[in-house]
Amino acid sequence: MDKERNGGERMNRRKWLIGLILLCLAAGIYAVIRFNIDPTLAPEDIKLRARVVPAAEKPAEVPSQASAASAYATVVEVELESAGGKALKQEGYSYKVYPYVQNGTVAAWEPAPDALGKGQKPESYAFGPDAVTMPRALEMIERLTGASTNEEEAKKAGMSGGFVYTGETFPAKVRYYAKEAGAGTDATDGRTYILFSYHEKKWGKDVSWVKAVKVAP
Repeated sequence: MDKERNGGERMNRRKWLIGLILLCLAAGIYAVIRFNIDPTLAPEDIKLRARVVPAAEKPAEVPSQASAASAYATVVEVELESAGGKALKQEGYSYKVYPYVQNGTVAAWEPAPDALGKGQKPESYAFGPDAVTMPRALEMIERLTGASTNEEEAKKAGMSGGFVYTGETFPAKVRYYAKEAGAGTDATDGRTYILFSYHEKKWGKDVSWVKAVKVAP
């Protein structure tokens, strides 16, 4: 009886040790995968360009979603392109491209007329902020400018017009129309940035990032 009992105890200890070893191996493999995991899209996979549109190229009026009486001082044109021209399908990830015009209020936005003239469809563009990508973009703006900016100020400065592009022909191109934020300010006197805010989680790891481009005056 004692021999049988001792043999059973040894067998139970052996099973327990094997289980513990397997658990440690699984945890180690998970840790290695999680440490080395990469986002589906990396910053170098995205090309982001922007410019202030010269006065000679400015349209006579702002787009229809803004008041016809809303004069604007600055037009910023943004181009988005993906490496290899691959469509940004947002499968497992999400992104948004945000403008930020310091000292300005972005009154309106639209797909650039010449982009639509090349066959891109208006429905391939979707505008508006979201609760995931905008806070990250706002954190980047605060680091770049060294000034605290609340959500409402950021939205007025252009983040309300953040966009995604679901089409397959590139570059995607959007124009933003900005006016002075108030008396004594000049929309052309502040810093303007375009931000690509990317969100993704893999194996429980946050692999999100933000890419910022400063627009030359």
